[in-house]
Amino acid sequence: MTALNDRYLDVSLFAAYTIASVTGLVLLKSNMIAAVGFIVRLDWLVAPVALALVGTVLYIGSFAVWLVILGRNELSVAYPIAIGLTLVFSTGTASVLLGELLTLGRIIGITMVFLGIVVITRS
Repeated sequence: MTALNDRYLDVSLFAAYTIASVTGLVLLKSNMIAAVGFIVRLDWLVAPVALALVGTVLYIGSFAVWLVILGRNELSVAYPIAIGLTLVFSTGTASVLLGELLTLGRIIGITMVFLGIVVITRS
């Protein structure tokens, strides 16, 4: 039962890392340009600045989760999974929420990355 619990914990950690990292990146990307203008005018209490700060906190938080993942897993396994998941979900999220172009080449690349993650986790 301990091995199963460890597996669920690892999956939860990778999910938390991916969600925090992707959410942080999307919040930073979608609010940074507007936030910089408000910061220059010393108007810190507006939505773009607040959302950019939330994105920053989430992105830093994802790094803390990454450190836990590294402590529990081999680097040669953890790195491709974490980076692959972040790549897949950040690209998909950017396409849906930010209107960024998702070409056939990108879809093929994402599929290959995802299949690589499956292969790594099964070995």
